[in-house]
Amino acid sequence: MEKRINKRIEQHQLDFKNSIKTFVDNNKCRVCGDETDLTSNFLRFIFDFDNLVLSKDDFKKRKRVKNQVPQYERCTAKRANGEQCTRRRKDSACFCGTHIKGTPHGVVDSDGETKTVTKIEVWVQEIKGINYYIDDSNNVYLPEDILQNSTSPRKIGIWNLTDSGDYEIPSLGV
Repeated sequence: MEKRINKRIEQHQLDFKNSIKTFVDNNKCRVCGDETDLTSNFLRFIFDFDNLVLSKDDFKKRKRVKNQVPQYERCTAKRANGEQCTRRRKDSACFCGTHIKGTPHGVVDSDGETKTVTKIEVWVQEIKGINYYIDDSNNVYLPEDILQNSTSPRKIGIWNLTDSGDYEIPSLGV
């Protein structure tokens, strides 16, 4: 199929180039530059221009990229084939949007492999002119991990509140 399409494209481009040459000849068109006739150079440029060639990759269908949902976030309903549904569960439910309406094939038994994820609220606090990400458990986090939305950000220190109401991080010397 590719050869046939490449032949048609090549023939179309050749016809187009010949039509340009015929138009230039019939209408006595000239390409001028600095008092010299560049018409033959122009036509040579057009005929020497590379043809469009399609490869097998141009005809391949692009594969769909599927997101992998972690086991602890998956819907707990069974599909018709008896396996666990692969969709992400809703925030406050154990099921996805489809299975929240009903589970005709049952529910998957949990084998204790469910991970509990605790969400820690962090905020930016300026301490002696430098912004640090801290939480209400007195932890200071690595900024790169917070900005990359890491599931387990690394702790770099512990902050304290002084009597005067200022923040300090003794382990970092701040």
